[in-house]
Amino acid sequence: MLGTTRPTSDPLPDPNAAGPFDRTRPRVFVAVAVAFAANLGSLGAARGQAWASEPGLVGFLLLLVAPAALLFLLPRRPAVAAVLSVAATVTFLLLGYPWGPVFLGPVAVLAGIMLSGDARRARLIAWSGAALLAGGVSAVASLIAPRVEQALTDEPRPPRSEWGPGHGPGWNADDGGWLLSPGSLIAAAAWLAVVLLVASGARDRITRRVAARAAARATAAERERTAVASERLRIARELHDVLAHSLSAINVQAGVGLHLLEKNPGQAREALSNIRDTSKDALAEVRTVLGIVREGTSPPAQGTLHDGAAPLTPTWDLTGLHALADQARAEGLDVTVELAADVSGLPDHVVGVVHRVVQESLTNVRRHAPSARRVTLRVTRHDGVEVVVADDGVPAGGPVEPGYGLLGMRERVEGAGGTLTAGPRGGGAGWEVRARLPVSEGSSQASTRSTGSGQAGSTTEASDRPETGDTA
Repeated sequence: MLGTTRPTSDPLPDPNAAGPFDRTRPRVFVAVAVAFAANLGSLGAARGQAWASEPGLVGFLLLLVAPAALLFLLPRRPAVAAVLSVAATVTFLLLGYPWGPVFLGPVAVLAGIMLSGDARRARLIAWSGAALLAGGVSAVASLIAPRVEQALTDEPRPPRSEWGPGHGPGWNADDGGWLLSPGSLIAAAAWLAVVLLVASGARDRITRRVAARAAARATAAERERTAVASERLRIARELHDVLAHSLSAINVQAGVGLHLLEKNPGQAREALSNIRDTSKDALAEVRTVLGIVREGTSPPAQGTLHDGAAPLTPTWDLTGLHALADQARAEGLDVTVELAADVSGLPDHVVGVVHRVVQESLTNVRRHAPSARRVTLRVTRHDGVEVVVADDGVPAGGPVEPGYGLLGMRERVEGAGGTLTAGPRGGGAGWEVRARLPVSEGSSQASTRSTGSGQAGSTTEASDRPETGDTA
């Protein structure tokens, strides 16, 4: 087969595929946004948390650690980026600075790790970093909770809404002490898990889209290679059919001319004339075939060839078979042509296959069975079209290995949905080629209407379309 069969299922994501944060531009945008939001947000949060102090120069530098790690350490050193961002956050909280916006930095770093580098390694490092962040924040909350409790007790504020029983008068919504409560810590950990799950799902979706685009490009490239191979096969088959048939005829006529050159110059001159006509026809047909590879080139009109020439392209009737038979008779073969009456309205592509099968069969008789004297050519129609070419010769040199000619015939017939058999005749000496081709009634009627309207100018051989079936 010319092409390769690919699975139709969705392409599996490649764990080593690059993530969106492997590129610098998304990291720059997120890093700048996080740095701006964390610094301004911490200044505002300090005013709502009576026990916290406004971040100074050290605090602002600590808030810039996570954006810097996101920008400069990903995707090459994700583990170092996670550790530095968590360490800077824990240090920021231990110094008594406000809670809240400071978590934007480590969360952005962990999400960036999930969206960059190797997918499996990114998940491992991101979830490990999340566990490290949750543990560090919980430890800081345990360490500073008594100090915060004492500060809020020494300078109490009138509570408006209690966070929960047992927290004392200072743990209310106005002073921000609720941020250190176990419920707040658990909620923050849950939100962190949601962010990482969303990032992981986005990474998988992006990876699948990238894999699908890569598979589409590979499929398009494979389709292009298959089309090129099919076109090459078609041109090679056409050239073989043209050259093998014409050169075999030239070889026979040249032998006759050499043999009669001194004994009968008149017949030798006739043989040379046949060689000239055959070579002229072959040259014209080769030009037609080569015109396939030249964009915008159309085959020469049928009228450019003399009446006895084989058609450059299969005609809309089977008169070309008589021309092939006449050419074989000129070389000493007794050719009988039997065409059923109901085969005149066959579709163009079927006529093309029939013509090429007969042409190659007669060529094989001249090349491989020089002792043949009689050839029977029969075209009948029942459920489809049956073509039979039989001779009475004996293959020269013993059994003949199938060559390009038989392979080309089989490809043409099977490409049109038919079957071909070739082998010794059952009832005696000789060789028989039998091809069966299906014919639909609709296409046959359309061909008959086209023939009746006289539109017989430009025909193409449908069997020359790229085949997808197996070849012998």
